[in-house]
Amino acid sequence: MSGEDADADADAADAGGISASTLEGNESAPFSDKALKDGAPPAAAAAAAAGAAHGQQSAIGRFRRDPVAWALLLGLICFSGPGLAFVNNCGSMVRAMAHRTALTAEQVGRYKDRIVATQSFFSFAARLLVGYLSDVWRTRLRLPRAGLLVLAAALMVYAQGFAARISRLEDLYPLAVLVGSAMGAVFTLAPTITAETWGADNFGVCWGVITLGPAIGGHVCNLIFGSSWDDGQQHIAAAAGPGAPQEQLHCDNRCFVPAFLTTVRISYLGLLFFTAVLCLPRAALLLRRRRLD
Repeated sequence: MSGEDADADADAADAGGISASTLEGNESAPFSDKALKDGAPPAAAAAAAAGAAHGQQSAIGRFRRDPVAWALLLGLICFSGPGLAFVNNCGSMVRAMAHRTALTAEQVGRYKDRIVATQSFFSFAARLLVGYLSDVWRTRLRLPRAGLLVLAAALMVYAQGFAARISRLEDLYPLAVLVGSAMGAVFTLAPTITAETWGADNFGVCWGVITLGPAIGGHVCNLIFGSSWDDGQQHIAAAAGPGAPQEQLHCDNRCFVPAFLTTVRISYLGLLFFTAVLCLPRAALLLRRRRLD
């Protein structure tokens, strides 16, 4: 392999997560659809369809064996779970922090709606901003998109640490901004990296597998949050003693802070896996160059 070919591989790897298996040759290059049109012979059409199916199976096989695919999947599990733990339970957190305030039930409901709206808006805004920024990052600065993925994961780590230190109702607003921004950024970058790494023709299958991550992570972290909530409620009831008035049995931050002390560790794992998405293709490229030298 010439020096020019090696430089071309390096540029491909910088596209934002091009994997080692992809650098070895794109066996899944789509077969032409022309054989299926304009009255092509049935034998040619059948051969084209069979070739396309074989190419897709080869691409899916490489995807399944690719460590970058597993790193991206595990990263999404560990990133999305902590984020969804806040998104799905922010209403409970508002009620827990509001019972010691003078807010009425109606005001608490509106406060909860504003927290949800804040998180949703910043998720939306981050998708637009990071989509533009990632193109500038890649085309002008010649940096891999996966670098932005690592930064978004670091933002989620900070958000989970912030959640574990919440002491006031007003703290939920900046937490909603942090979680929304991190989630919006990753769900813009991850599908783009998937398409660039394993090809747009295989995007449906590859991204479908990778999006199992949020489903798995969300269930696990919601279970963690629910367990923490139940333990906190039992602790508060035991401390209040039998016959305590209902006002003393309300949950507060003691019911959810232990959950976020756990999810912050999970989000650190997400940061580690996303760092692997950034580094593995470059490590594979360096190994190839050393073997060729």
